[in-house]
Formats: sequence, structure tokens, C-alpha cells
Amino acid sequence: MAHNFRYVGEYDGWRYGLYNAGYETTKEHPKNLDIDLKLVRWKTKYLEHREISQIWYTGKGISDDFRPPYDASGFIDGPTMHILFCPGVEGRSAYVHVPYDLDKGVLGAEEVMTLDGKEITVANVLDIYTSRTGVEIPWSSDGGPKSAFGIGMNVEVIRHGDCFYSVISALAYGFTAIIVRSDDLIHWQTVTVADLSPVHFGTTYWEGVLHPLHDDLFAFATRVQSEDGVIVGTWNVSTGELSHLRRIEGGITARPEFFDYKGDTYFYCNTFGPSEVEDYGSVYRATASFYKVSRDGDELEFVRSKFVPEGIHYPSFYVEAGGRFHRGDRLYILYSTDSRRLDASEARSNIALERIVLD
Repeated sequence: MAHNFRYVGEYDGWRYGLYNAGYETTKEHPKNLDIDLKLVRWKTKYLEHREISQIWYTGKGISDDFRPPYDASGFIDGPTMHILFCPGVEGRSAYVHVPYDLDKGVLGAEEVMTLDGKEITVANVLDIYTSRTGVEIPWSSDGGPKSAFGIGMNVEVIRHGDCFYSVISALAYGFTAIIVRSDDLIHWQTVTVADLSPVHFGTTYWEGVLHPLHDDLFAFATRVQSEDGVIVGTWNVSTGELSHLRRIEGGITARPEFFDYKGDTYFYCNTFGPSEVEDYGSVYRATASFYKVSRDGDELEFVRSKFVPEGIHYPSFYVEAGGRFHRGDRLYILYSTDSRRLDASEARSNIALERIVLD
């Protein structure tokens, strides 16, 4: 199983991505504890030439209480790749950060991430949410906090000024999004507990994302697990206010994404039609839809859809600048296909990297 391919950035003429690799099954689930972490890199001018290395082995981690990585993400800052991920099910199950030296190919020390002074576990995040809202959230995972896994935080991080921002949620019934800030990627503070009641859409919100638009304005989106849809709007870092909230309904059970291309911001989400596969994770991943976001985030303009029979699972995007080999910028989509639709041999190489045209 190749799962959740994430593009993380460029350094020294190479582009980098991360994905999880499982070996015993094609079923996507964090309880599959054979999961390892793969690092992929390719030259910016030679997309067909890819190098794959295994940088993290389940059971052979760098701390005594090592947990296997799941849904890894990250970004590159100089020669350092910051890797952030949700661990497996057992133990503390707290989110962790680890640096990776791209020049030396060496992992640094794992550090547990905290929110408002508490480790970022499902139990602690729900406690923080309840303390701020007075709302109790029932568990949806294996009966309680001791066995719950915390795949709700979208550990994709954006930088604004001197701070980093992300969105934390949790796999539970009735949860919503907490927008958080950090100046070191380890210690996070609550900035805004998102009030999504104006749209009256569903009860379970998780895998939220932020994306800078201009000044202090961000685009905001979150997956609506309970009603198979997504909420899109804006968030102001200065006021903490959410505005322009709207909903897109219809089969969206993978986290949404924003990206920039040719001076515009675009929004991506899975849409439409149920698949014949109904198992853990998604049942609707065959079609992806793209929307152009207005400068102030108050309008969405539908651009196109893309259909992939094997499913489009958690894509990311990057732009190849025009130059000697081609004119104009080119947009590429990277994703893992839904491994449950594939046999064991296919599932080992279910990574797609292809150009996509939006104009």
C-alpha cells in the first residue's frame, strides 16, 4: 500500500515528497502497523527520474516509544525538511515533529507537539475543545481515548510573518476545527475555535486547511465527515473571524486543498458518485473538482473536474516554472490511488504524478 503522497518542496535542484508504505495489506488504516515512511525525490527537469529511499522503519525509530508514522506531511526550509505526522494507534498517540537533514540524509530528534501546554493527542484536543466551548464530544474510535488514534490534524503548515499556522481536529463525533499558531513547530496555541454553525451542515468536521490570500486573510476549508461534503470560507488572522462560509455537498471524504497557480488561488476537493468500495476511509474518491478562489475568498468559480477510476487520494500540487524545455508554467498533481481497488502488486506502486490543465 502506498498511501497519502505529499509534495513537501524543492531544494538544490530536487523536488521532494513523502508517502506511507504498507506491505501486508492494501487496506488503508492506521492500525496497519507495518507502515513505513518513504522519501521520494526527482530532478526538476526530469520528472520520469525518481529516487525512492526509506527514511523511517516501523519498529526501528529514533525514540524509545517509537510509533509508526501515518499521514506524514512536511515542508522544506533551507536544507531542513520538517516532517510532521500522526503516529499509530497504541501508546500516547501524540503528534510528532522530526527534522531531516537533506544534505546529510539524517533524521534529527523526534519531539512531541503540544497544544496549550498539552500533548496533541485526541483526548487532549477534545478536552481543550470542551473547555473552550462547553460541548462534550463523544468518541468514535474504539470506545475511548486509550485506544483512539488522532488522524484529524492536518499537519500541513503554512507560514505567515514569523509564525506557523495549522488546523487541528480529531476523529470523533461532533468535533469542529481549532486554528492554531506556533513559532517553533513544537509548541502550539489555540487562536480560533471555528464556529461553523452558520452553515448548519453536518456534525463532524475534521482535516481542515488554511491558505494565505493576501494581508491577514486566509482561505479556510474543512471536511464534513458526517454529511459527505466540505465547508469553504475565509479566516482573518487579526480578528479571528470566519467569513463567507459556504458548503459543497456530495461525496467528499478526503481532505480538501488550496494551491496557487499563475497568480490565482485554486481550491480542490473530491466530489460526486459513490464507488463500489466501502471500507475504512473514503467511498467517494473517483472525481476531483477544481474551483478558482476570488481574491477576497468570497466567491468560488468552478473550473473543471477530473475523473480517475482508481480514485484520487489526498493529492498535493506543485508548479514547474517555464524555461528552456517548455514555455509557461505547468501545474502538476501528485496523489496515491485508492489501494483497496488494486491487487497487492499494483498497490505497491499506486502513486501518480501528472500534469493537469486548468486554463
